[in-house]
Amino acid sequence: MSKQSAQQNIDTEGRRFKRVKVGLQGALRVPGLGVEMVRTRNISEGGIGLSTIGKFNIESGSDVQLHLNGIVSSSEKNRLETYEMRVVYCNGSDIGLTFI
Repeated sequence: MSKQSAQQNIDTEGRRFKRVKVGLQGALRVPGLGVEMVRTRNISEGGIGLSTIGKFNIESGSDVQLHLNGIVSSSEKNRLETYEMRVVYCNGSDIGLTFI
């Protein structure tokens, strides 16, 4: 891939995917640390930005599960959708996740 075509894949904020503001409640399950209630700030094709109620210390690269309210399930049963994610950054109560 040429340098020029790589630059075309990045928006004006330096992001690869366009983000959309979406506020959904959910829970973040972190192995060894438990569950923290969260609220999404934005979602893109590459990942999700969210905020926790309190400060949650998660290391970048950690694998987590995100459970979201308000997502329509393909199942006939009512349940939360679960997404396998990886932590990209954690800055106090602000966390960035990528889909894996």
